[in-house]
Amino acid sequence: MQLELDHIFVCVQPEAPEAELLKTLGLVEGNRRIHRGQGTANVCFFFHNAYLELLWLNDNNEIQSPVVRPTGLWNRCCWLETQACPFGIAFRKATPGLLEIPFSTWNYYAPFLPLGAAIPIFANSDNLAEPLIFISPSTQKPSAYPLERQRPLVHKIGFQEITELRVILPGDNNFSPEVTMLMDLGLVQFSRGNSYHLEIQFDHGKQGKVQNYEPTLPISIKW
Repeated sequence: MQLELDHIFVCVQPEAPEAELLKTLGLVEGNRRIHRGQGTANVCFFFHNAYLELLWLNDNNEIQSPVVRPTGLWNRCCWLETQACPFGIAFRKATPGLLEIPFSTWNYYAPFLPLGAAIPIFANSDNLAEPLIFISPSTQKPSAYPLERQRPLVHKIGFQEITELRVILPGDNNFSPEVTMLMDLGLVQFSRGNSYHLEIQFDHGKQGKVQNYEPTLPISIKW
């Protein structure tokens, strides 16, 4: 497989009060960060192979700048008003130096990245009813981060790896070619439902447990 899951983002309220739900479950909060120039900030929860990012609007002017606006991040951060999909899915290249991927993309020169560095964003990004899908600048899973970037990977509840991701989207339109290909490649599952919802499975769901955080947070966790 040329690509593997790097992280998922879910748009939340400023300062992510929803993070307390995950900490109560037994997850350990990783780092918090402001994306300078992009108008967003985040808090992340790291696992051995990927991480979960809670993302929120931090600066209205930055997020609506000509560089950032095409990402649709403002619409997604304000999803309760705009009805945009509040999710993003990032993949990393499983093969170092891989030049081509089987998707049409455009380059987003994120203001917080080094000059000239870009994030390839999948061509379905103008479809705000689907997640923002992109290629992460990172090429390593969290368990392989260098010492200076290491994050907490040990959680009280014992989660180790994200093993399945299902995205539920409202509506009845056909999925974009990008989403369809992700399903064909077995990277993410998509289905239709009544509202935006994200199902994250850990460790192959061996314990048969599930926690649904609706309506506060549009995700379910299975383990």
